[in-house]
Amino acid sequence: MIDPFVPLPSYFRHRSRLHGQSHVARVMVHALRLIEATGWEHEAARLWAAVYLHDLERTHDGRCTRHGAAAVERWQTQLPLQLHIMSGGVMESDYPAIAHAVEVHCHPDSEEPPRDHADWPLVALLKDADGLDRVRLGDLDTNYLRLPQSLEMVPFAQQLFDLTNGEIPEGEEHWVDLTTAAGEILTGMSRPVIPPD
Repeated sequence: MIDPFVPLPSYFRHRSRLHGQSHVARVMVHALRLIEATGWEHEAARLWAAVYLHDLERTHDGRCTRHGAAAVERWQTQLPLQLHIMSGGVMESDYPAIAHAVEVHCHPDSEEPPRDHADWPLVALLKDADGLDRVRLGDLDTNYLRLPQSLEMVPFAQQLFDLTNGEIPEGEEHWVDLTTAAGEILTGMSRPVIPPD
């Protein structure tokens, strides 16, 4: 069974607390917020697909530059996965850009396309959304974030991780529970701070 918005734990090659459903769900939240903050709504379907796919083929939790390409290969060879990605509004003409973003998300920054390349916005969105969840590892270096909007989202990323890590069980309800928590954080962040009397 393919989950409509984020992959179920069983869909990952390597069942992981670091790179599994919880991570992908948080990255998806960051991705959606970045789409809104940048105004790049035209990238929404492609970014959803890239986030959905990006860590499906990890085989371990260490440094790896091959799992992006392996995820693209899985997507290109498994009809149910292809149909699922298409059901999210992805057109066949979007495939090369999605494949490019997923392949390079785990490569060094020196292998990213230049800023004037047509794929750069999608690559930047995926890498920054993924990068924001490095708070779970305690090693988020904001110098590696590409978009100014991403810098503004670091406190939210930390709060989302702190509030949900190990608190929301993985499974079919994970996405709904995570987005509920994200909404509560955002509501609290938008409240004015009223000094005590």
